[in-house]
Amino acid sequence: MKKDVATFCKQCHTCQLVGKPNQPITKVPLSPIPVIGNPFDHIVVDCVGPLPRTQTGKKYMLTIMCRATRFPEAIPLSSVTTKSVIKALNGFFSLFGLPRVIQTDQGSNFTSDLFKKVAESLGVKHIMSSPYHPESQGVLERWHQTFKSMLRKYCYSTGRQWDEGVPFLLFAAREASQESLGYSPAQLVFGHTPRGPLQALKERFLRSPSSKKAKVTRYVKLFRSRLRHANEVAREHLKHAQSSMKVSFDKRSKHREHFPGDQVLVLTQTSGDSMTTRFEGPFEVSHKVGNNTYAIKTPKRRGSVRVCHSNLLKPYVSQVTLQKVSSDAPVCAAGVISTSLNPEEQGTSSFAIMSPRLTNSAALSKLDEKLSHLDSGQRGDLYVLVNSHLSLFSDIPTRTTVCYHDVVLTEPTPIKQHPYRVSPDKRALMKQETDYLIRNGLAIPSCSPWSSPCLIERKPDGSPRFITDYRKVNVVTVSDSYPLPRIDDCIDRVGMSTFVTKIDLLKGYWQVPLTDAASEISAFVTPDAFLQYTVMPFGMKNAPATFQRLINTVTAGLDCCSAYLDDLVVHTTSWEDHMKTLTELFDRLAAARLTVNLAKCEFVRATVSYLGKEVGHGFVRMLSDKVKSVSEFPVPRTRRELRRFLGMVGYYRCFCNNFATVVCPLTQLLSPKVPFKWNQEAQAAFTSCKLLLTNAPILKAPDLAKPFFMEVDASQVGAGAVLLQNDENGLVHPVAYFSKKFSPCQTRYSTVEKETLALLMALQHFHVYVGSGDKPLTVYTDHNPLTFLARMFNHNQRLMRWALLLQEFHLVIKHKKGTENVMADCLSRVAEVDEGKIE
Repeated sequence: MKKDVATFCKQCHTCQLVGKPNQPITKVPLSPIPVIGNPFDHIVVDCVGPLPRTQTGKKYMLTIMCRATRFPEAIPLSSVTTKSVIKALNGFFSLFGLPRVIQTDQGSNFTSDLFKKVAESLGVKHIMSSPYHPESQGVLERWHQTFKSMLRKYCYSTGRQWDEGVPFLLFAAREASQESLGYSPAQLVFGHTPRGPLQALKERFLRSPSSKKAKVTRYVKLFRSRLRHANEVAREHLKHAQSSMKVSFDKRSKHREHFPGDQVLVLTQTSGDSMTTRFEGPFEVSHKVGNNTYAIKTPKRRGSVRVCHSNLLKPYVSQVTLQKVSSDAPVCAAGVISTSLNPEEQGTSSFAIMSPRLTNSAALSKLDEKLSHLDSGQRGDLYVLVNSHLSLFSDIPTRTTVCYHDVVLTEPTPIKQHPYRVSPDKRALMKQETDYLIRNGLAIPSCSPWSSPCLIERKPDGSPRFITDYRKVNVVTVSDSYPLPRIDDCIDRVGMSTFVTKIDLLKGYWQVPLTDAASEISAFVTPDAFLQYTVMPFGMKNAPATFQRLINTVTAGLDCCSAYLDDLVVHTTSWEDHMKTLTELFDRLAAARLTVNLAKCEFVRATVSYLGKEVGHGFVRMLSDKVKSVSEFPVPRTRRELRRFLGMVGYYRCFCNNFATVVCPLTQLLSPKVPFKWNQEAQAAFTSCKLLLTNAPILKAPDLAKPFFMEVDASQVGAGAVLLQNDENGLVHPVAYFSKKFSPCQTRYSTVEKETLALLMALQHFHVYVGSGDKPLTVYTDHNPLTFLARMFNHNQRLMRWALLLQEFHLVIKHKKGTENVMADCLSRVAEVDEGKIE
């Protein structure tokens, strides 16, 4: 009964509107405003008044403050119409330059069409704070309080009117050191403290000598150094002050979130009348606008939508609903997941809602940190995009409606296996994983005749990965030949882009439902449970093909979007195209009911880590952690360890000149016909390979609109080539390296045949870049007879066949001395030089 009484009281409409004076709305955690680096890039503007009318007719002030330096300005005005405000701002701009961003409140003089057109014509972005929330521009509001106090004291002590004291008080305010910055605004703007009345009086009393004259160049150098140092220190002071303020403020705050469709009450700005209600409403939440601001529907008002800060909202408990979840609880609409293929058969076991286990909720609350590298305008565009697609960022994988995964067998006889024996720690982890699967409808108890064992492995970040061993099931599974994209093609498409965004899907395979037959085949066993999946598990033979088919279906027609399984990359050369493509991609993912892993997403970067390489902005690099892994790899003691090393470094062979020649002594040890003996030659090759990768060059992303040229060389054991291209400044950059070991019969070719074979191999390898034939391809070689190939091929049947194959290419072969052909020849003789001479 006590619970029912409490519920009834919470639902009282009158009590919710009137509120209680001792129960204010709980504040949300403080979101520090990003620190601005350049002075006057971002200014805050407001109007003060009406004040007592002066003899000159002034009764208002237009106040301006730089967000980076806290430099204040106050301009007395007779009126605060849009025209008078613009006229005053033009005078300010003529002194300090045009800002990039102007922040104001929502006064009519700032929201007018005239102010908007003027801002657009000047190339200034205009942003407005939410109504009745002065904290949005608290830096200026707090200065108003200080400046008004100074004006009152000035008028009382001098008997003059307030507008006469504005210049003198501004002089004093600009000289005062700011606690949050550690410097005065004048020092951060001018690089020194201006000489004021106190300084003049000090010089008179102390008779300080005048400053020594300095040369103009030395003065400018010292001035720049002093100004740069002051601004850097000020930014650090401001960050520390914001951190301290946030820690203090958040002790009395609580994270609250509202969702579209929620009923809320809005705190009214009463004029002190104790008989009026404190709240109005209820209103329905339309959508989330910013980090802590929401648009609410107000159909009975002049504006159909009103933007309010979360500190002005509180949830409304409806009398119709017996129990409504508070907005303080983590509600996830996308957490309702169907596990049945037939909607009529959906029961209670087909739906599951679990408290957040993954990191999307935390990532949404820290979206500012993820977008801190962007300017305020770009951050605003991404805030709107993310907040308008909140269904994509559930903490639990959803189910797509685009496709299902089925398993077709060659042999219908069920395969039964026993669970693996594991340690107590891994057994506990397995139980946690199976509990998670059951609670979220990803797996259900099974009576299937099939069973596959499971094991636990560690991910790179240290978290456990639950794996089902389907090797025996995969042997009797009919293959799905749907192709995966070529990794090098994906890298090439992204490489030349200026804006790159990487989107990662949350537990991608688990977002694809299984058919009933496939669910029975997917049954797995652990020491404590016998379950079967309702979603596509990791480890099944055709899972990559099914998932790639799903992603290709969703992204079909998006030219600026590349996808390799669950890694999607949006790559463009302009901001407008990037936002357009991102919006279209988010719309398609939402329509397909897919979930994005926000914690692993990288928004609008110059370069991103993609498929094991760092790509973007015209270049391709090795990942720093991969370079570290290569440099720290121990000397292999078995063939298995050597094969593991060669597999790791082989992925990055495009960064290595003559890779096949360098690792030839190592690949020979892989043969079972050769005893595994780690000699000096193998150690030299091992060291040289590590040295090549730890000092790997930065490759240029291929630009198919520009011509390529190539350097080719052959050694006794293999062929080597490098594809090159000039940048905009005419500098030569490598695009990719190629090397291939000769077969035993090819090692017995003559020198000219080896050089020709190396050219043919390189052209076949780089055919996708140079095979069009519409542009001449210049080939440099240190073997001079190769330049006469067209005249000598009749004397050799092998050269004749190769010359015919080379006719499809528009080749211009030029001789280059071996001493100049460094790119293709520096390591082609690695076996002939001493280890200590390799650099």
